[in-house]
Amino acid sequence: MKTRANQYLLVGLLLSLSGLSSSVSYFSPSYLYYIGKTPSQTAAIYYLAPHVVNTQLARLSTSQLRHLAELDNTDAKYQLALRFLQQGNVSAAQLWWQTQFDFFDLQQQQNLAKQLVINEQWNALESLWKTNRLPDGDAKQTWLLQQSMPTIKITSEYANLHNFALSLDAVTTNPTCHFNVLMMADHKSGIAALQSFKGQYQSNPEPAMNSFCFSDVVYVGNQYRCEENNNALQCDWREAKNHTWPAGFDFIVMMSKEGSANVQGGIMHINSSQSYAVFLHELMHFNGFEDEYPLPEQKQQWLCQQEGLVAPNLFIASNSLPPKGWQKSVACKNQMAYKPSLHWSIMQYQKVGLSEQYRQLWLKQINSPLTKLVRYTDYFAFIGVKPVITTALSSKEFSD
Repeated sequence: MKTRANQYLLVGLLLSLSGLSSSVSYFSPSYLYYIGKTPSQTAAIYYLAPHVVNTQLARLSTSQLRHLAELDNTDAKYQLALRFLQQGNVSAAQLWWQTQFDFFDLQQQQNLAKQLVINEQWNALESLWKTNRLPDGDAKQTWLLQQSMPTIKITSEYANLHNFALSLDAVTTNPTCHFNVLMMADHKSGIAALQSFKGQYQSNPEPAMNSFCFSDVVYVGNQYRCEENNNALQCDWREAKNHTWPAGFDFIVMMSKEGSANVQGGIMHINSSQSYAVFLHELMHFNGFEDEYPLPEQKQQWLCQQEGLVAPNLFIASNSLPPKGWQKSVACKNQMAYKPSLHWSIMQYQKVGLSEQYRQLWLKQINSPLTKLVRYTDYFAFIGVKPVITTALSSKEFSD
């Protein structure tokens, strides 16, 4: 009772101090002064001048906002939810927005949805989506991308704003480069990761300038049903027959959500949580480099039985001597395999990075390849998907 009496006394004091009409416009400076000086009186001032207080909610303390929210002030509840989300306190924010979301105006809903995206609250966004309450705007578009929704659901305005393409028809090759690479992703994080990889590569191209050129990232949704299979990321490329592919590209980078990285038939499969070092490692596979850790059993059965230089970094010495300076490799169990360096390389442990020795080997392989490189169109032809350029001879050519 004493607190409520004090609040009324404050209102009376404000009225007596002003000596003016009770118009909100005249009293605004006094109200704002006392809100700032006496936070405990926020409720009293709100009773007298709600419109003035509502225009200043963003300036109020969390404690003051709680006072107003408890008086069922919807805007105060919105400010609390927004503030907690901006601070990363998702659980506290949920108390103020989850039951009140429908009462917020469109701009408020869009702002909250944006903060939910920033905090990666995909389940909360999904709940809004399923109940038809997720407002149109960037946050909704981002959620649709993250869920690998069909490209038709993504607006061209959003795609242009975030620098990615929605169609394979939108990308072109660069004739100055040895190899052109088509960049594709099936979710939002994948788009961002590929854009980051492209930027890192362009700032320090390997093994030399104009070795590789990368297209704009093309969002393809879930057209190729990419998923983890036996720990490796795989896609159903039989669906490629239903799409028109741009001419002139040598390789594809397909980024999805999970599964270990691998190269198969001129196509790199990689997930959006993997690092640029992994990307660079896989890029070398495009040019025929082999892993320097134990190769898969199936590959060993044919590759490790060959003789001589079978890859830029793999020599099989069954009946011959390895090149001078080459060292034993664990790639093959028959202990006949050799690698260029005694030390770990990027092909054995990606975080080591690209050494000058392997950079020169890579450059030599680009300029004078040991064998014909497998492009993605070769792989498509092998599995019976057009466009057909060459016919593959055997499946062993298309392993990582």
